[in-house]
Amino acid sequence: MVNRLLEVDTKELRVSLPGNTPIKELHHSFGVCSLFVKDESKNPTHTFKDRLAYEMLQPIINDIEAGRVIKKTTFGSISYGNTALSLGYYCKQLNEEFGEEIVNAIAFIPPALKSKVFGPDTSGKILRASEVLKRVNENCELIEIDLSEKLYRAKDLEILARKSGVCLENFLDVTEGLNRPAYEAIISEAIEKQLKNIPDYVIVPFGAGILCNEIVDYIKDHSLKTKVIPVSSGSPDTLAIMLYGPIWVDTKGLVSKGIGLTTHDKIDLKGREREPYYVYQVNDDEIVSALQTLKQLNISCEPSGASGFAILPRLKEISPEFNPDIHSVLVINTGNSFLNF
Repeated sequence: MVNRLLEVDTKELRVSLPGNTPIKELHHSFGVCSLFVKDESKNPTHTFKDRLAYEMLQPIINDIEAGRVIKKTTFGSISYGNTALSLGYYCKQLNEEFGEEIVNAIAFIPPALKSKVFGPDTSGKILRASEVLKRVNENCELIEIDLSEKLYRAKDLEILARKSGVCLENFLDVTEGLNRPAYEAIISEAIEKQLKNIPDYVIVPFGAGILCNEIVDYIKDHSLKTKVIPVSSGSPDTLAIMLYGPIWVDTKGLVSKGIGLTTHDKIDLKGREREPYYVYQVNDDEIVSALQTLKQLNISCEPSGASGFAILPRLKEISPEFNPDIHSVLVINTGNSFLNF
């Protein structure tokens, strides 16, 4: 297919800017004296996924504002809902600002997702997946894929996207991130602007692992003492369904041993080398308990966002040197997309 270049006039675009989310200090909560939360629920669609969606559009926005030619692009991702909501939201904004469709989004979803129920979040709200997908489909095309059949890569998704008849000239898979950081600012904002001291621990929910990888990279690049604790679930029936990622972590190990190694490609899209690291299992009982405590603390999150707090009572088991009276802990609350409904 020949790409059609679209000539544009210089134009300033008003697209919602994610980021600079607040940090809240939670003294003596979850048994930790110095506990901080980076609250990604304060982004435009209430999750950290907005940072990825905005960053994926940034080159097109830059070209439009500079009056350069652009290529119409379809963005795709395997998603349980949150990524798709963000992608659709930002593509819609850019199209409305530009005045015609120059970008669109496709979410590749497992067929079994339709029968699931999401939640509860900290408010007690429960959502049927069918309701979520209906909202997602307002701004994002849906294509079903069975993740148990094969390991889908970017080219596989592009073939499905083009067969769907809704793919524009270019196709870009953002399931495993971009060729540049999308989430690194979460940790750089916290450490460089918001915290007085570098945290001893950062606890990060792990789904596809892009967020965790970028936090690990930042800490390594800056030679920080901070220890990263990734948390996830190995069960497809978990309340924290957004964390279930059999492509990127040993889910069998998570379920049987409570710990699993990551399974990313050795070289990622950014050209960074990826050594496997351990991810720790949190179960639904721990997540429900965390949600109850977070409600009392006025922190809004869904089960996947609560997973980082759920591991806190076991942090000393994972890291024996951890001292809750001395060491500081930063937890990334990945957000609460329930606030969109």
